[in-house]
Amino acid sequence: MNEPRPPVIIIGMHRSGTSVLTRLLQQAGFFMGAGASRNEEAVFTNAINSWIFRQASATWDRPESMDWLLADDALRPWMMDYISRLMNGPAAARFLGVRRWLRYRGLDRVREPWGWKDPRNTYTLPLWLELLPNARVLHIVRHGVDVAESLRSRRESAFEANIARYRRRRRFYASLPWGPKRRGFGPQVRCRTLGGGFSLWEAYVQRARDQLGTLSNPSLELSYESLLQAPHDELARAFAFCGVEPDAAALARAADALHPSRAYAYLHDPELVAFAASVEARLAHHGYAAEARARS
Repeated sequence: MNEPRPPVIIIGMHRSGTSVLTRLLQQAGFFMGAGASRNEEAVFTNAINSWIFRQASATWDRPESMDWLLADDALRPWMMDYISRLMNGPAAARFLGVRRWLRYRGLDRVREPWGWKDPRNTYTLPLWLELLPNARVLHIVRHGVDVAESLRSRRESAFEANIARYRRRRRFYASLPWGPKRRGFGPQVRCRTLGGGFSLWEAYVQRARDQLGTLSNPSLELSYESLLQAPHDELARAFAFCGVEPDAAALARAADALHPSRAYAYLHDPELVAFAASVEARLAHHGYAAEARARS
């Protein structure tokens, strides 16, 4: 195909299955950037989203101030000018790799199925669509209690590791003349509790759906649970939307890599079941309470 292809911008809350989906897309031939992180996120687009968030004094777990940045009509044109130049200058080689950069010379001239994943796309999407107006948008959503528990568990593991490291090095840290130390003890304090993580899930899901509801761009929403429970059908939809056409054997291999038992994992934990009951109306608002009742 000689014409440039619009990207697929993948949005969705953290811990919602975006990494699993993007890994399978890449195996099917979908290009998601050189130098991907362990979360299947391209370093270049991650760096741009990080830069945008810093302009808003926002973080992924405190994204609310992004609204002030998006409404800043004096700042926004200059940001767009800078990011556009990054996307179509030598810096784009960080995403494309040397071989593709020599072929395309910029992100708006890519001629193969491509895109990128970063949960922060959920909030930076209006800026990306201003730069790439024909982009397609793929949203993946997962049950909010499973997301909240995953966030809490990850935060607790990081907290324990940080405290263990500090205990081993307390004397060393105390003797450094350039303290305080760079790292803290407990990142993402909002995610320490189920309630905090759940409220963050609500914010991301609502933001994503508000945007999908007003876009003229092609868009698709996938449920993480449906992806696990009906993988052949859901992967076929995702692959078709992203413009990749794996053969039947490749599709079957991708489907076999998904484990249905991971859907609605919270049902196996009485604490999480009780929490789900306490936020039943809020889950229902996002389409999940019926599933929870049916499976309880």
